[in-house]
Amino acid sequence: MSKTSKHTWVVDVIEEGAASIEVDGRTVTPIPQWLLPEGAKEGDVLSVTHERKEAKSTLVIETDLDAKKKMLDRSEKEVSRTSKNDRGGDIKL
Repeated sequence: MSKTSKHTWVVDVIEEGAASIEVDGRTVTPIPQWLLPEGAKEGDVLSVTHERKEAKSTLVIETDLDAKKKMLDRSEKEVSRTSKNDRGGDIKL
């Protein structure tokens, strides 16, 4: 019997042969850079399909350009909404 799950990874940082990956918007974990699709870079959104069977685990990792565009659009809206209400000045704690 096999079990399949889908995940979203966001490439946070790539340095010295390793990448920090945000997994499903919850945790950040390091992985070897060689696991990433060729040409993957910081800020890329990856669609990951994991299939688990007895004695075998398969990952398919694909760059998801549509998800990256949606993420950037959402981020831009959040920043513009926040900056409209920001009067500047010192931060008060």
